[in-house]
Amino acid sequence: MTGSPSSTGADSPDGGPVLELRGLTKVFQVGPTTVTAVDQVDLSARRGEIVLIMGPSGAGKTTLLAMIGGALRPTSGSVRILGREITSMTESDLTDVRRHEVGFIFQTFNLLESLSALENVQVPLNFAGVSGSAASERATGLLVNLGMESRLNFKPDELSGGERQRVSIARALANDPSLILADEPTGNLDSDQGHEVVALLRRIAKEQGRTVIIVSHDQGISEVADRILRLRDGRFTAPQTQAG
Repeated sequence: MTGSPSSTGADSPDGGPVLELRGLTKVFQVGPTTVTAVDQVDLSARRGEIVLIMGPSGAGKTTLLAMIGGALRPTSGSVRILGREITSMTESDLTDVRRHEVGFIFQTFNLLESLSALENVQVPLNFAGVSGSAASERATGLLVNLGMESRLNFKPDELSGGERQRVSIARALANDPSLILADEPTGNLDSDQGHEVVALLRRIAKEQGRTVIIVSHDQGISEVADRILRLRDGRFTAPQTQAG
């Protein structure tokens, strides 16, 4: 396995979109109250596309992202990744999809504080059955490609916010996913660090052919998005717009 990310991404086997949502809905019961967090959402995203979903707090953005990534089961509707319907999968099959086809980037980084940058990136590889020198080579290549060659053995508390997010991005890429899901990826960064992370996400989408779905309040991300969607009360409120 080569050290640097080399995926050209993939559309579904029939040439369709990487991600397709149809009528996606999530209803929560909060005491006597029924809350519809996501309401009949449709979305299609192709290989190499960056889709930015924006909206106020409580709009349903994080719930939507959790359903796309298979971390939350919808009440109704469907999620297809590379043409595979994931909402009706067994937990075992769903875990396999999350492990190999979806990479997650978080606002709070979610790094293991006791591990080095290199070890953090090796964790998803180990879960996927890659270990030893193969895992080390892959993780090293990803971090070097993201400008972290001098920080491989640093622990998270020894890194800046921007560096920690680079480690998080490398970890998301570890198993060569077709789909990257980013939840407020610049939320804990200053403007310069945020700009660097946004530029990296664009490079990942365009050079590596990955589909990137971002939920964020950060207007700066709109500069790199191919489409901007506005979510309010669980629904997209306006026609999908092209950025730029």
